[in-house]
Amino acid sequence: MEIRKLTEKDREAFRKLMRYAFETAKNNYEELKWPSDKVPMDLHYGAFDEEQLVAGAGIIPFDIRMRSQDFKMYGVGGVASKPEYRNRGIIREIMIKMFKDMQDNNIPLSVLYPFKHSFYEMLGYKLVDEQFTYEFNISDILYRETDYHLKEVERINDDIRSVYDRAILNFDYIAKRPEIQYWRRLYKNNYKFICYNRNLPVGYVIINFPNWEAKWIKHPEKTILILETFWLDQSAKQTIFNFLWSHRDQRKYVAGSFSAYENITDLLKTPRIKSRYITDNSLLRIIDVKNVLENLKYPCDNFSIIFHINDTYCPWNNGFFTLTSKGKEINIEFKESSELSADIEIDIGYFAQLVAGFRTVRDLLEFGFTSVNHEKLELLQKLFPKTNNYFHDFF
Repeated sequence: MEIRKLTEKDREAFRKLMRYAFETAKNNYEELKWPSDKVPMDLHYGAFDEEQLVAGAGIIPFDIRMRSQDFKMYGVGGVASKPEYRNRGIIREIMIKMFKDMQDNNIPLSVLYPFKHSFYEMLGYKLVDEQFTYEFNISDILYRETDYHLKEVERINDDIRSVYDRAILNFDYIAKRPEIQYWRRLYKNNYKFICYNRNLPVGYVIINFPNWEAKWIKHPEKTILILETFWLDQSAKQTIFNFLWSHRDQRKYVAGSFSAYENITDLLKTPRIKSRYITDNSLLRIIDVKNVLENLKYPCDNFSIIFHINDTYCPWNNGFFTLTSKGKEINIEFKESSELSADIEIDIGYFAQLVAGFRTVRDLLEFGFTSVNHEKLELLQKLFPKTNNYFHDFF
């Protein structure tokens, strides 16, 4: 089969593939709209059996913040194949082609949300963050007076973007949206409020009032759904929750998703949590180990570590990387083989968990996911501590 980037002439065929894969209940190929005309077709890949498009996937360019550093990243979405062509390894071959193109274009990271963990783990992706979803009583919010105030806006503006750009600096693994409007459908036809400290924007919240169709919520017709909220300080956080509390005569519950490190229960005087559950969130794939190691920010200096990376599908990562830091200057030396013993031997997926701060070396050792030179164990613990991870942008 031919595997290549798609062109404009492939748009209709790709739209039909997406309809059958993700919108089967429509039972037709009428009024095909996704991907929209605004999305370039060269952000998509396809596999062709002669002239017929039989499988495809799309990439979404993002910046990503990881351990206080910015990296280029391609999100992967819209992965689908015709049912009669499944279980032939076609998607795997598309992904391998995408990995090579990412490497050639200096894109060191890739993120996706899996339909099946085991399939993407086989390709080198690994879970690196979790999401906590709450549903609780509005009347249980602990109201505290602040000097801040909220103002409703109808469109995304520079104040929301300013809050977003500053708020993500508090996270160690999070997307950096190139253009909010381009990615986030939640910004349209929902209620948007900005929190101000005098004239300075310090937070925002986007909400809607779901109906019975929101089946994941226990009481949708009685609930306010937080679609997104960020704040820059505790007063802004309290002001936003005061605002939610003011709806206690309209709705009975609040539901929303937050980072694993976000403290929600202490905002409630009586924490009657109707539901709280943890969901797996994003999977990370390291496309270019050397690029990542060179550009990370390390919490200490004057050290040397030898990594032995095992990577089946990105052969340029398969080998030994000597990471040296001296006088804050980072140097990476790569060899396919080495006479020296590695300080840590690790598969590419678990390396992603380590770098993203989802697991420490001790965590990985406990389950036998890595082997380590114990003389370097404390150094590796110090170099790669757990971090505040929350990849909020779904695609």
